[in-house]
Amino acid sequence: MKGKKTGGRQKGTPNKVTTMSKAAIAEVLSDYNESGLLQSDFMLLKPLERITIAEKLMQYVMPKIQSVAVDLGGGDENRTIEDKLISLSIKYEREQKK
Repeated sequence: MKGKKTGGRQKGTPNKVTTMSKAAIAEVLSDYNESGLLQSDFMLLKPLERITIAEKLMQYVMPKIQSVAVDLGGGDENRTIEDKLISLSIKYEREQKK
């Protein structure tokens, strides 16, 4: 049963703790980056570790591309050209009657 919301945060208002936590983490990372240690520590890693970390970080700055399955067959592999033409002709005639 849905009731009317009478108190608490309004819809869409960010949580103060979450906002403060994000700001603190952003500040620590910013300081780490500006000190030059981030890049030097990154370069000390093995190449495979660098690629793994770079891949994990990229998801925060680049949108993920969804994979798409493409079926080029259309399910008509066993139909002859004549069958396809008849089917198209019937479709065309139906459209003309509308």
